[in-house]
Amino acid sequence: MRSKLIIQSAQIAFLTIGCWQIINPVYADSLPPDNDIPEEVLRGEIITEARSPIDGKALSAVEFAELVVTTRQQIERDNAAVAANSPKLKETLFLLRLRGFLRSIGVPIK
Repeated sequence: MRSKLIIQSAQIAFLTIGCWQIINPVYADSLPPDNDIPEEVLRGEIITEARSPIDGKALSAVEFAELVVTTRQQIERDNAAVAANSPKLKETLFLLRLRGFLRSIGVPIK
């Protein structure tokens, strides 16, 4: 009786696997087309054209890089000037950053 039960269980398992292959066949059509460029290649491409975030004007790669550098320098100068003139603002920024850090590690803060 026990061997008959084991055989029936094995038959049910093979029947289930077989039916699943009939119902849900896997095709090679799910592969990307041959002319599709892989993401790794696209990530490595050098962008030679850009638009200005200020006015939307077309820029070359050199002009865009210069704009990014000058914008970062201007932001750093402005931040330094504001922080130097307002210690209360400096303290508030510190507390906001601390609050964000504590929230990111899961400490509940209202």
